[in-house]
Amino acid sequence: MLAIAAVLLAVAIALPRFLTHTPYQRLGASISSGVVERVIGPPAMGRLEAGDMLVALDGQEFADPAFRDSLKARGWPREALQLTVERRGELRTLDIPPVRLTAWERLRIYAYPIAAVIAAPIVAFLLVWRRPDLATAWVFLWFAALQGLSVVWGLYQFPQDVPGPTLRWALRLHEWLAWLYPASFVHFMSVFPRARWSRGRRRESVWFWLTLAAYAAPAILWAVYARGGRPPADAVYNAYQAVALSIGIFSLLERYSRSGPDWNPATHQRALAVFASFSLLTSATLTLVASNPRFMPLLPDATARFLITGIAIAMLSAPFVFAYLIAGDPLFDPRRLIVNGLPYALLSGVLATIYLAVVLGGQRTFASITGEQALVFNVVAALVLAFAFAPLRERVQLAIDRVYGRDPVALQRALDQAGRDLLGAFDETEVRAAVERGLQQGLRRPLAVTWAADASPEIAADEVLADGDRAAVGGLLRQAGIRMENLRLAEERAAAERSAVELREAATRAELRALQAQVQPHFLFNALNALAYLIETDAGAAQRFTERLADMLRYTVEAGKRPAALLSDEIAFVEDYLGVARERYEQKLEFSYEGDPSLLSSTVPPLLLQPLVENSLKHGLAPEASALTMRLRARCEQGWLELEFADDGSPNGTNAPGLSVGLDNLEQRVRRFAGPDAVLESGRAARAARGGDGAGREGFVVRMRWPVSTGGIR
Repeated sequence: MLAIAAVLLAVAIALPRFLTHTPYQRLGASISSGVVERVIGPPAMGRLEAGDMLVALDGQEFADPAFRDSLKARGWPREALQLTVERRGELRTLDIPPVRLTAWERLRIYAYPIAAVIAAPIVAFLLVWRRPDLATAWVFLWFAALQGLSVVWGLYQFPQDVPGPTLRWALRLHEWLAWLYPASFVHFMSVFPRARWSRGRRRESVWFWLTLAAYAAPAILWAVYARGGRPPADAVYNAYQAVALSIGIFSLLERYSRSGPDWNPATHQRALAVFASFSLLTSATLTLVASNPRFMPLLPDATARFLITGIAIAMLSAPFVFAYLIAGDPLFDPRRLIVNGLPYALLSGVLATIYLAVVLGGQRTFASITGEQALVFNVVAALVLAFAFAPLRERVQLAIDRVYGRDPVALQRALDQAGRDLLGAFDETEVRAAVERGLQQGLRRPLAVTWAADASPEIAADEVLADGDRAAVGGLLRQAGIRMENLRLAEERAAAERSAVELREAATRAELRALQAQVQPHFLFNALNALAYLIETDAGAAQRFTERLADMLRYTVEAGKRPAALLSDEIAFVEDYLGVARERYEQKLEFSYEGDPSLLSSTVPPLLLQPLVENSLKHGLAPEASALTMRLRARCEQGWLELEFADDGSPNGTNAPGLSVGLDNLEQRVRRFAGPDAVLESGRAARAARGGDGAGREGFVVRMRWPVSTGGIR
């Protein structure tokens, strides 16, 4: 309510002067040494021309020094007057009516600065609305309101009529507030973006005393330079404003040119601060230039328009820059405003081209054929633009978003991938790496994230994100927090059950060592006998045999040190194992893998396949068989990884005690690896294939399933 009241009060104070005063003197023309330099507006517009020389006013000649002094002292008559001018060597008598400008004419002449002074209080009001807790936001509202009042006071100086007593008091209040504008600028720069002094230690800050001096300066200047109730001359106010402006800009530049323990603005913030100081400087300069009718005629029309437009853009941008630097709110982010506004700027040119092409091209073609003009093409062009606007706008916006790294589709794709990577993270370092990698790929820039010890990570307070991007990133950070919490709970459970875990690990290592002991003695003995035979008969085969044997033994030794192994490594071990075994057995031994190649990166218990291959060779390979075929199938469905190992060997040995014990041990290892939900099933499997000896063969199959989240794909 206070913010609304402040804005409405500023409008109420400025409105009477805007409605009763004009932005130029009586004639509406710029006159120097009796010669019209430039026609500004009514009543001169349409009557006087540049180059006209004033000869007489109501019959009194301008050549008379006494008349000129009298006119300068009392001003131009407000009623209708008769003006004699010399134009291109001819005398002309012109009737000049009283000047009566409409509200639109008053606004149109200085539309740019008026728009700027209206925009500043609105932006300041929005900032207070969103961040009423910031004292600097309230000072910004105070400064913006006084700036608007000061600009209106400087632009509309010349009354159309003699004001009454009430209006004179309102104008006097307006003038007093306009004199406070330079002081409010020093005040605002002293607390921007935060106050230079802390509560209870104001007297120790030089900027606090400069602010007090700035507010005291108007009263002192009025006491010294005011005469007869009239305010000090414009030169006094301009000097006071120049000093205050210099102090304020120095304060701003000094603030953003240094760094400290509690103050380290980013490079883009420093650049925005310099831009803001330039905007304020040009704003004050424009006010002084606009109040001097002798300066603008010196500039060519194109230069004047370019200068005024550039200054107006800077003035319109400055409030957003101030609000952004004060609160860091994305609503005022200049980059965001530019990015969101670019599609409309580009579309303006595209749609104008389409419109002209349809209207001009259609009308000319129609006229060349029929000899008549038709306005229907305007309607057609409007319909074409209506249908073309939406898809063109979406495509242009998407292209710009991609350039600036704000493509929502790409961001969501990167965050989804980061979420999948989180499932495979085993510690906090991997969680952080997955999150940072996803944010870098999605936003195309690093994003500062605060990692709390016992809470979900959060976006750093000084980071600016669009609302949609912030929600998507927040979802990923919550997912990371849940993953870290699960890891912490797992660590706590592990600490509470350390003795049981150590026993289970000891049992697992014992099983692996038993497997190694089972694999190495008799198999190594037979392998060395086979190697000795190959050395005498086939040196090349002996070399290949030795390499396979070394790889196999190396893998069995290292497996006891690993909590998990890749399925691809297990298959490679089986290939080495069978390569050595083929030298022992006369039958043909074959092994194949069937499944998605991506599943080869799945994690499985170490030496998972070796007991199955060993049992197939021991219990399924009958002496009369000519071959033994083993197959491993892998698939992943609905979050479960399933492995099926099968052979087409003889069923005679499937009920052997040794096999049952081996499968029980294997089932326990699988459950220790993947959790209690893991399943191991085994049994005979009928097959349609026929062995080399022509007899029907059944074979044996072992199926293992466990959830991917506990032990599946990396």
